[in-house]
Amino acid sequence: MINPFTVRRTHTLTYRTRQSVGAGEKWTSCGIVPSRPLRLSLWALWALLTPLPLIATGLSPEEHAAIYRELQEPVQIELKNRRIIEGYSIKVSKNQLQVGTSEGAGEIIFTFQTEDVDSFSIPGESYKNLVVDWIGSGETAKALELIELLYNQRVHLIPLLPSSESNFFTYYIDLVLESGNPARAIAVTEILRPQIDSPAALRALDDAILECYYDLKLYDQAHDLAEVWVASRNPYDKSALGYYVLGVAALRRESYTKALNLALQPIVFSSPVTTEKIAHCYAVAISAALGLRDKPYAAVLYREMLERELNWPDDDTTLAPFHKTILKETTDA
Repeated sequence: MINPFTVRRTHTLTYRTRQSVGAGEKWTSCGIVPSRPLRLSLWALWALLTPLPLIATGLSPEEHAAIYRELQEPVQIELKNRRIIEGYSIKVSKNQLQVGTSEGAGEIIFTFQTEDVDSFSIPGESYKNLVVDWIGSGETAKALELIELLYNQRVHLIPLLPSSESNFFTYYIDLVLESGNPARAIAVTEILRPQIDSPAALRALDDAILECYYDLKLYDQAHDLAEVWVASRNPYDKSALGYYVLGVAALRRESYTKALNLALQPIVFSSPVTTEKIAHCYAVAISAALGLRDKPYAAVLYREMLERELNWPDDDTTLAPFHKTILKETTDA
């Protein structure tokens, strides 16, 4: 296990800024002209500012305090004229960057155009590796607490940093979603998405957003997102999330034939390796078959589900009544 106290304060990362060019962007040493200002809905802003619940198995108070102190070290900003400014408080507003530096008992505020900035050096870069290690070892409570500290340290600078920075914070969205706070996860995605250019990271982000809306029972929004999701994916992809969301929506409308057709697509095309949400799709297909009064086919699908060692999802109230029915049918048989 990596001890966070072995990470030295000299472990910072220098970021070059990026510049918009037409519809794209290129990396230069000249800075950035942001393609869009950062805007958050009031609902998303509330969710973003709502603190996560304390997690008993997270960082110890001593670990948290030590990491927090290190992340409060000043950020170094190098300008095009090679002048270096160290700042404790940084605000980004449109094309301007405001940096606060300590001066005696007070503070001096410097204001620069973002195009005058060449690069940033931010403390705590090595903690990213620790987050990944903790996720890999299943210590997700610690990983969540640490990545939230990193996020709060860098959130104002994200529009000026490389897309790899936003790609890393997709871990944060997954951890927040796992902790049972989908509203906060949605708020974070509104900040990160404009900065992400990795197709794989964008797909992961789309999955997280769709799951967030579904978990919040915002079914109309989830349905619209799922339709876009299905139109842009293949039924043999790693995840079957969109088919599951649309299938359950059809079940709620008692459109059982449509629900069955949707759920069967990833089932038919899935590989021997279990696809994400494939168990949910089996449950939708079985429920739809029961709704169509085709109990024999429902029983066939249920046996196949068990043979693949898939468990009926217990986190969806729409599917729960059908689970009771198929258990009764297969037990009586």
